[in-house]
Order: sequence, then structure tokens, then C-alpha cells
Amino acid sequence: MGNLKFDIDDTCVKCGACAEDCPVQCITEGITKFIIGKGCISCGDCYSICPVGAVQIHKLFKDRTGL
Repeated sequence: MGNLKFDIDDTCVKCGACAEDCPVQCITEGITKFIIGKGCISCGDCYSICPVGAVQIHKLFKDRTGL
């Protein structure tokens, strides 16, 4: 899943399930929601465990122009 980016949206209820389940411990508690840091390996564990569906998946596209 390396070509995917995961973000946590404002529906996060700050239960902490994602942070506890993250195998690289890159999810930290923010003021209003948890935040996925740069160490994310795109494993999808946070997406699978979130009880409210606050973790969103975004497909990353490579720039084909080489710029």
C-alpha cells in the first residue's frame, strides 16, 4: 500500500485505537483529533480499526513529467 496516504478527518472521536494499533507508532494525539505523522508506512491498520471511519485514504499520483 505504499502509494496511499492516510489522514484522520474531523470525525475523529479521539478514542486512541489507531495510535494503539499503529505498528510504527507514528500516530499522535492532537488538540481535536489524532494525527498521522511522516513515519507512516501505509499499512492501513488505522483505517481498519477506526470505529467511526475517521481515517481517510488518498491515492498518491506520481508526476509523469519528471519535474
